[in-house]
Amino acid sequence: MRKLTYVVFLLLAINSWAADAPERQWVVVTAPAYRETIEPLCKQREKEKFHVVVVETTDALDKKQIVAGEAEKLRARVRQTCKDFKGTSYVLLVGAVEAGTLEEPERKVVPALHGTTGRMKGEPSDNGYGCLDDGLEPSVAVGRFPARTVKEAEGMVKKTLAVENDDKPGEWRRRLTVLAGVPAFNPLVDRLVENVAMSRFSKLDPIWTGQAIYQNSSSRFVLPDDQLHDRAVKYIEGGEAFTLYLGHSWPKGLYAPDTKFLEREDFATLKIARGPGVFGTFGCNGCQLNGKDGEGYGIYAMRNADGPVAVVGSHGVCFAAMVQLAADGMFDKFSGQLPERLGELWLDLKHGLAKGEIDEIAYNLLDAVDGDSKIPQATQRLEHLEMFLLLGDPALKLPAVTTDVNLKVPAAKPGGALHLQVKVPDRLTGCELRLTVERPINSEPAEVERVPDKPGEARDRAIVANHERANRFVICTKAVREAKGTIETDVDLPAKLPWKKLTVRAYAVKDNEEGVGVATVDVKKP
Repeated sequence: MRKLTYVVFLLLAINSWAADAPERQWVVVTAPAYRETIEPLCKQREKEKFHVVVVETTDALDKKQIVAGEAEKLRARVRQTCKDFKGTSYVLLVGAVEAGTLEEPERKVVPALHGTTGRMKGEPSDNGYGCLDDGLEPSVAVGRFPARTVKEAEGMVKKTLAVENDDKPGEWRRRLTVLAGVPAFNPLVDRLVENVAMSRFSKLDPIWTGQAIYQNSSSRFVLPDDQLHDRAVKYIEGGEAFTLYLGHSWPKGLYAPDTKFLEREDFATLKIARGPGVFGTFGCNGCQLNGKDGEGYGIYAMRNADGPVAVVGSHGVCFAAMVQLAADGMFDKFSGQLPERLGELWLDLKHGLAKGEIDEIAYNLLDAVDGDSKIPQATQRLEHLEMFLLLGDPALKLPAVTTDVNLKVPAAKPGGALHLQVKVPDRLTGCELRLTVERPINSEPAEVERVPDKPGEARDRAIVANHERANRFVICTKAVREAKGTIETDVDLPAKLPWKKLTVRAYAVKDNEEGVGVATVDVKKP
């Protein structure tokens, strides 16, 4: 009987331990100089029930290997640590990529691996740290804090913690900012590129709001050249969950012919008070780690303590068709609820590069104007897997808004009253409720000004007015004070509604809590 009791007790203890065992592992590989600096982030991950493993470079490499950039033993250590864990692993590298001119580089460097394919052969790449087999598609999300000094490491740790611990309401959590430089292919292809981009936005979950700059003279989002730089800085510093750049670039900044867009120094000096979200650049050399023209502007952005909390970009010259695969992979989750952690989006991007589908005609067209027909598509995919990298913590908790405000709306009739029924959850009883009716995020405004052909103030004024119309999606709005229970109210619609559908949004705020409800409704044609 005693033996039976003991066995039962043992089984219960094992089951209890299994139930409490962490399902997620956070592996931080740090240069010795930053071991103390990352401790607050280690405590944060432990608080979130991660199994935290800290590996110092000197645990696997000697000083000569670190300085020489011989990282294979370190990769083997990381690989085995991830293989031994049964749940999901995230890997953060904390340190500079190479010794360069650093003092005591053996204390500050976490060496990158070497690329193996095509144009990436011999180039620095973090991709292999996440590959647990012999392929190049990673199964573990890997990011890097490219710190050269303790101060830089502190800045990256602090902004990561600040974003994750920001529990105050803010519309930045569901805002996308899109910056696009003119493709400069030809008018036909330029227009095709914009149409493809806008079709992607039509797949976004309607919870998202957005703003955009597209420096193409035929686009409704264009700005006068002399206003491009300041408006782009204003948008980014206003805060958003994600900022995306689409277009040409080089290590020194974003491409815009005959004018200034955003340069490395701008990314190094951004001051984002709230909402320093993820910056994804799909331009060439945005995250260049070394080489001609120095480090990419994405590196500068990540080292900026007041800049984006994470950066996604390319070490080398990326091709348009591969960029489409990467962006499609990453954007797939934006059609519904985002994953909790950045690492899942990062692996989606990589999966898009490895196995994403692309129409043969679209591939050939894009490859002809911004690619290399001498490089087979299969090789291009492998090159770009090694080329794209994540700066930031892949275990970063993404901002989220609770969607528990219930919204019922009938079809909309131009010039009529739209009857809204809104049910506020108990947790938000007595909230401030803002109701908006908006045109779709991929739609054109109802009216635009004619832009004079002659350069001058009148032309610039019309361009700016059209740009602001293009970024103004709210058609009408109504506020309800101290809302509780179920509210029924009418919103008067304009007589002109040239869109097939509308988005109705209910945004509720009470103290430090917020909630949103969104509905898409058809427009009845008269």
